[in-house]
Amino acid sequence: MSRIGPRSVAPGLALALVLAALVPSGRLEGRRQPQPSPTPAPPPPSAPAADGDAERGPEDLPEGDCFSPGRTESRLVVPRTHIERFSIPVVDTHSHAYAETAEQVDAWVALMDRVGVRQSLILTGETGAKFRELSARYAGAHPGRFLMAAGMDKQNPDAPDYAERLRRAVRDDAAAGAVALGELTDKGRGLVQAGDRAVFIDDPRFDPLWDEAGRAGLPVFIHIAEPAAFYDAPDGKNELRRSGNWSLYEKGTPGFEELLEKFERVLSRHPQTRFVAVHAFNLSNDLGRVGQLLERHPNVQVDFAARMWELARQPFSARRFFDAHADRILFGTDNDPVFGMYAAHVRQLETEDEWFWPADAEWWRGYGMKLPPETLRRIYVDNADALLRRRPQAK
Repeated sequence: MSRIGPRSVAPGLALALVLAALVPSGRLEGRRQPQPSPTPAPPPPSAPAADGDAERGPEDLPEGDCFSPGRTESRLVVPRTHIERFSIPVVDTHSHAYAETAEQVDAWVALMDRVGVRQSLILTGETGAKFRELSARYAGAHPGRFLMAAGMDKQNPDAPDYAERLRRAVRDDAAAGAVALGELTDKGRGLVQAGDRAVFIDDPRFDPLWDEAGRAGLPVFIHIAEPAAFYDAPDGKNELRRSGNWSLYEKGTPGFEELLEKFERVLSRHPQTRFVAVHAFNLSNDLGRVGQLLERHPNVQVDFAARMWELARQPFSARRFFDAHADRILFGTDNDPVFGMYAAHVRQLETEDEWFWPADAEWWRGYGMKLPPETLRRIYVDNADALLRRRPQAK
């Protein structure tokens, strides 16, 4: 998976969490009309969060990390919005195959009904028989609720038939219901391996894949690099050192800047193929630079899945960025499907709440952006509907 922190849970626990999230209401709320989040009301000091939207907070705390904000108890008393659901039905364009049984998928759909998630895009990263198996579990069992993204052929990229195998897999997976490719990941150890050699994203051997995806009308979801700080020494000056277990420092990678350059070369070589830079190129700490990349490459969009914690400390800059680029941003979560996770996204995107733990919190609390309704509609629904509606190129 592509999140920073160790968020994945055992299948049985994931199901228990989903079912627990449904218990407080006693019934599903997904069939009534969505209502905007109410005006915040000041809670009593230290009041527990109601209806299952308790903040999870950091879950990647190292031992002996003195004065860590993740271990401190905030005494700040400010209004806190009671969250029930998204203000309008949303499309979550960045999720994974978290549910491993039919019962778990059913519970996930019930939770989607409750919080107002219309559809979830499952980035399987799989191709062939495995992709068809996952499609049957999700989209086949719940038509209209799950969209499916396929992976790529990673076997033996040095073989002379590799180009044709890449193209054939795209065509076959599209015929089996894929609406996108992804999540395809290169954090510095290659998109695939050829023996003990890394084959990076800009290698010409992958050009048939990008070309065929464009011909088939399938957008490609790319995870390039990790936050730049992960390639630096995890010392006392590194603000992301707390996730040292994810450090790529001195791990033999080309480094953040070179990886980004490699992805840009792909974007430039394939202007007719649509790409999504998940985690906003892993540049959520530099929204100005994300904006420049969007301007240079009209064929790419971004999501901020599992990077909401980065936006939480810059709510004013983030709101300006979202308003300015509302037609290029997709809504995605990239987190285990529990009520509190969805509620944290509502709190951050739709309210002005202060000093709360955002979704996928790792390092700091943050603030809500309270995006205007027209921006929310584009990010929540319109952009996804436009992107995931297949438009094969004319032959």
